Amino acid sequence: MFVVKQFLKGVLLPPLPWILVLLVVWTCWHRRWARTLLLGTIVGIFALHSGALGYWLRYPLESRYAPLRDPRQAGPYEAIVVLTGGLVPASGLIPFPTIDVSMFRRLEEAWRLYRFQPTPIIVSGGHVNPFTPPHQENQIACLYLLRWGVAPPDVIAEPHARDTFESAREVHKILQSRGWTRYLLVTSAVHMPRSMLAFHAVTPEPIAAPGDFTLDAYTVTPLSLFPSAGAGVHIGSTIHEYVGFVNYYWRTRTYHR
Repeated sequence: MFVVKQFLKGVLLPPLPWILVLLVVWTCWHRRWARTLLLGTIVGIFALHSGALGYWLRYPLESRYAPLRDPRQAGPYEAIVVLTGGLVPASGLIPFPTIDVSMFRRLEEAWRLYRFQPTPIIVSGGHVNPFTPPHQENQIACLYLLRWGVAPPDVIAEPHARDTFESAREVHKILQSRGWTRYLLVTSAVHMPRSMLAFHAVTPEPIAAPGDFTLDAYTVTPLSLFPSAGAGVHIGSTIHEYVGFVNYYWRTRTYHR
């Protein structure tokens, strides 16, 4: 099912849907509805790749949970859980493996919270792509925390989870084994609603501590109305979160501890 889910993501998320629609238009061009579909597709591509619509689609996700400026105000907690993100493997001209920008910001937020109150940090997430060999994703993320001065006993690796729901299950095992209940949950702001849904269902009492915010104050300029590569990347990840939230809503309703 995990492999099937990866294929479905490729089919449902841009740009493949646009390509499939254009293929339908090309094969049925002599029909009037095909030309109408083409016009609608062009309008859809233009709108979804503009900064304006992308901002307002992403805003409800990133604004759902406020940043945890001072974790001491959240009450007692026993751990910090940070979810891993993307890795840049050593390949081609890249000499050393590293983490992408989103993962860096998640780890940076976990490190900031750790400095308020040194607490064990559980780094959850491992290899995701079933068609590529593992790249020690979890180990590389843990090494960043160690380089920044987190005490080695306070860095706990959880390298088995392949998605957020599996992270919730694997983290639950660690928390149970140590008798911990309350914990800070660190991930990207846009990913936090889906993460909180999963963790609330599997291992209760998470405290949202979002990082990696991407939306600054919105200003309208003539250029912001035009499609851009950056807006296209944002809209892809935004749609991914909405689809993932619907999927997790169903999974939490059928999950039994």
